Formats: sequence, C-alpha cells, structure tokens
Amino acid sequence: MSAVARPRIGLNLPLRFAAGTAPKEIAAWLREADASPVDALWTLDQLVGRLPTPEPVGMLGFAAAHTSRVRLGVAVLVATGRNPITAAKELAGLDRLGGGGRLVVGVGSGDRRLFSSLRLGDWGPGAVLDEFLTAVRRLWTEDEVDHDGPIWPFSGVGISPRPIAPPPLWVGGGSVPALRRAVRLGSGWVAAGRQPTARFAELAARLDEVLAQEGRARDTLAVAKRVYLLVEPRRSRAEQAVDAWFSAFYGSPEYGREATVYGDAESCAEQLAELVRHGVTDLILHPLDESDRHGAAVLGELLPALATAPDPAG
Repeated sequence: MSAVARPRIGLNLPLRFAAGTAPKEIAAWLREADASPVDALWTLDQLVGRLPTPEPVGMLGFAAAHTSRVRLGVAVLVATGRNPITAAKELAGLDRLGGGGRLVVGVGSGDRRLFSSLRLGDWGPGAVLDEFLTAVRRLWTEDEVDHDGPIWPFSGVGISPRPIAPPPLWVGGGSVPALRRAVRLGSGWVAAGRQPTARFAELAARLDEVLAQEGRARDTLAVAKRVYLLVEPRRSRAEQAVDAWFSAFYGSPEYGREATVYGDAESCAEQLAELVRHGVTDLILHPLDESDRHGAAVLGELLPALATAPDPAG
C-alpha cells in the first residue's frame, strides 16, 4: 500500500492561553511551534461558553509577532458577532502583522440561540454568512464599496490599509448547503471538531457532486477538518478524558467519542489517514491534553507515524 498524501498539519493554540498563562510562556510556546514540523497554528472563536477561550484576532496578532513561518488561522470566526466592516479592518491589520500570506480565515454562523441578542433574529445562518462573506471580500479588494445587503447595508465605505493579499476565506458548516456556500463563495470548507467522523465522510462524498454542479475544480478548494485529539493508549482512560472534556466544553459528552481521534500514536495516525482519504487537505489538530508530555507525543510520535501511514485505499 502507498503512503497517504501529506495534508497540511495545523495545531490548535492551547485554550489555557486564554486565562492565566504568562505572555512570555505563550511567546516561548509559539517560537517552539514555529520551529516544529507543523504547518499552521489555529485558534477558535467562541463568543460565550463554559470554558475560557481566546479572542481570535488578539491571539493571532500575538502569534504573528512571535512566529515567522507558520500559517495563522481561525476556525471559525463567528460572523454573527461581528460587523463585516469591523471584521474586514481587523483581519486586514492581522494579515499585515503576519507579513502577508499567512492568515486563513474560517467563517461560521455560531450558535443560533444568540441570533436574537445579536439582533439577527429575523435571519437564517445561510443569509448571514452569504452577506458577511460577500461584504468582507469586497472591502478587501475594492477602494469604495456600496453594499445593499439587507442585514448590514452601507455605501461609500473603504478600509485602509487593505490586506497585502486577500486572505483565504474558508466556510464552516456541516450540511450540503454549507458545501455549496464554500464552493460558491469560499476558498475552502471547514468541518467542525464536534462533527462525527462518519458524518464528515458522508458530506465529503457529496463534495465532488457539488463542485461539478458549480463548475469548480476539486484542487481549487481546501478541505479542512478540526480534529479533537488524544494520544492515549489506555482505552478506558482515553474515553473518560474525552467524556470529561466534551462535558466541560459543550455541556454534554454527546458525539465526543465519535468525533475524537484517540488511542496510541499508530492508531491515531491511521484514523487521521482515513480522514485524508476522504479528501482532507488541512488537519487542524486540537489536543484535549495540553500538557508538555502530550505535546511531545503529538510531535514526536503521531506526526512521524502519520507520515508513514498506509493509504487505506492503496
């Protein structure tokens, strides 16, 4: 069997950085990550939640100052919580802080229960994302924009400075309409970490059909999967840890075991290779254990095992 095609490997910034970690410790971690085999560093965006989480623009700005090589991404920015003019300006500044060409912006609609408090109660997630993506892209590429969208209308607006080059916009979502939106308006599709692997495989199988309907080539669209990860060979201990983490973060252990890649390094590599077989170009690894010991296992055991993992279809 042949080895799997190597995806780009992304590593999620530890959630502990959101509360109580000294800036010099974060800077040291970032410099080490920049010198490691990973291709990208990612953060998430959670407007409200049970656990402390980073504010993505500020966190990635700090990361840009302490790295020079890795791509920097958010998966995903909650569009409902941001005016597109503000988002376009902030992200353009972030792109420039990173020297241009390093930023990747995943965009999603977030928790539907917040739409009313964000004054979006009359709109569905699809309408919000369509307008947000269109407005941000135009603000990044045009000197002056007249935008007649029903949610965020504006006229004669331009931002300066604009990005050195417009960052890729990757669309988050777990449905066929989300695939269509990614193909029509985005540079990539991002599947959520909580999405079970089986459901991701079903959607990935539909992607070629959607691409053909929209007249777009497969190699023009990135396919990313956020992957909750735990390198732990003791099955019972791993499952207890997964259940506890999902209960703390999401309020329920539902989908934890179906969505998380866990086991020893070789087993985790095989599970990741299966995702690659379904067309993943970018793995966003989100370790549930943020200890130095686990980080060493990810970099020193898992990634080498993934590089030599056989292609399940080979």
